[in-house]
Amino acid sequence: MSNIFQSIKGIIAKHQHQIRQKQFLETVMGACALLAVADGKIDFSELMARDYILDNIEQLQVFDANEAAEIFRIKAEALQNNYQQEKTKIIGLIAHYTVDKELGGLLLQICLIIAKADRNLSSSEQEIMNELKQVLEI
Repeated sequence: MSNIFQSIKGIIAKHQHQIRQKQFLETVMGACALLAVADGKIDFSELMARDYILDNIEQLQVFDANEAAEIFRIKAEALQNNYQQEKTKIIGLIAHYTVDKELGGLLLQICLIIAKADRNLSSSEQEIMNELKQVLEI
């Protein structure tokens, strides 16, 4: 009987880890979309930075890049259609990482890569970065 419980615990732990990773991917893609849309247009350089992030950050390499790009597209489109409502949702996702300083810091670094991708940190991007720092308590 004990072996069954251990097996069940292992399965639950594995799936919780997968769910957390998926939530992190959705949060990262939402944050990236938020910064990409902040100055009114999504530059090619921001898309390239997003792809670079997906290819080089270990926590995101377990996901299909096409799936991540689709999440980004959906979030960006939602931001363009109803900016304030979608921004509030994304900030809510980001707030979950306040307690995890490592992932919160990683998330902020990823956002900075997107914000600086076009070599111009606009005032709207700077405002969002400041808001994210405040939300993440960094």
